[in-house]
Amino acid sequence: MNISRTAILAHRVLTGPDLKEQLNRCVLVDNGKILDILPAEEYRKLKDTWPAVDLGRGTLMPGLFDCHSHLALDAGRKGHLAMMSLPEEEHMKLAEENLKKDLYSGVTTMRCMGDRYYLDIRTRELIRRGSMEGPDILVCGIGMRSAAGHGYVGLPHTGAEEFAVTSRENIRRGADHLKVFISPGIPAASPEEEIPCFLTREEIRAVIREAREAGIHTTAHCIGGNGLDICVQEGIDVIDHLYSVTLRQVQLLETSFSGWVDLTSGIVLDEKRENYTPVGQNERMRAARPYSRQCLRRIYRSGKIRYTLGTDAYHGMLYREVEFAVSLGADRRQALLAVTSDAARMTGLERVCGQIAPGYQADLAGFGQNPLTQENALADVKFVMKQGRIISFSKKS
Repeated sequence: MNISRTAILAHRVLTGPDLKEQLNRCVLVDNGKILDILPAEEYRKLKDTWPAVDLGRGTLMPGLFDCHSHLALDAGRKGHLAMMSLPEEEHMKLAEENLKKDLYSGVTTMRCMGDRYYLDIRTRELIRRGSMEGPDILVCGIGMRSAAGHGYVGLPHTGAEEFAVTSRENIRRGADHLKVFISPGIPAASPEEEIPCFLTREEIRAVIREAREAGIHTTAHCIGGNGLDICVQEGIDVIDHLYSVTLRQVQLLETSFSGWVDLTSGIVLDEKRENYTPVGQNERMRAARPYSRQCLRRIYRSGKIRYTLGTDAYHGMLYREVEFAVSLGADRRQALLAVTSDAARMTGLERVCGQIAPGYQADLAGFGQNPLTQENALADVKFVMKQGRIISFSKKS
């Protein structure tokens, strides 16, 4: 459906940057933007000229942000890591399927964290032109890893100049941020386990320098270890994962880090992922799970560390990240902010989307239950709108 004017009626609307609850409201959307928020009874005066979508007892909130994902990687497919060796056309098919799944789950913006073949940049343009269905995506181009280090979707580099050259090429092609792989992917099983840093300080510094000159952000795959200290010291803008962060490092993030962390708790905590990953990897994840839970709990309960949430390519499953955050001590409203207005702040889109307010882009998602109080409410998707275009709508709750 593609309707220029739409009135959306809902029992509950979560508005503004703090998801303020307003009952029995009508949200007016015109030409892709939110025009106004009115008491529902006032719609009677407008019904002849404003087609309506009625969510009944449901909840309307901003469209969701998945702040860490990959397009061709799909954690819900068996053997997905090996799929990185597939040719470009196969990656494009995977991306198209994955992005549609994300969009219909209520995700209207996605922060892409690296794919092969500059797939993310090509896909972003297809979505902008309307040739592919999916969330708006923020792209990094080629993720950069060490020749000897972790990074399934990244390409190997050696020396600060190689990192700088790829950074410049990513920027030339239109990257929104630059991504480096600092540490291993498998979490530590205890605070005594050493976590190597695969990049030198000079290599990290080279990427940050190129990004700053271009006016874009940097982001680091980093579970912990000395690489985390270097990221904080050198001024990385976003640190992703942090499964193995020590108490000292939590305090470092609280006192000396002005950026954001993006948490992907499900990689370690979601036992359902074990259906799609190798037995050896599953055993290591199980061994790491108790310590990772302890580490992540410190961040969620800190109150001083700004965080967002991502699925790391578990497409359509963002609601599970919200529930993992809450289970580890996050306030439920704060966890919802991490996939809406706080995510918009982290990505620099806070004046464009991420909240329901007049003048904002009409990226909206409707749910049959109340996400502020009900577990797994974000799994019950009833309505999705992106830039004023209705993507999906099911019957009233």
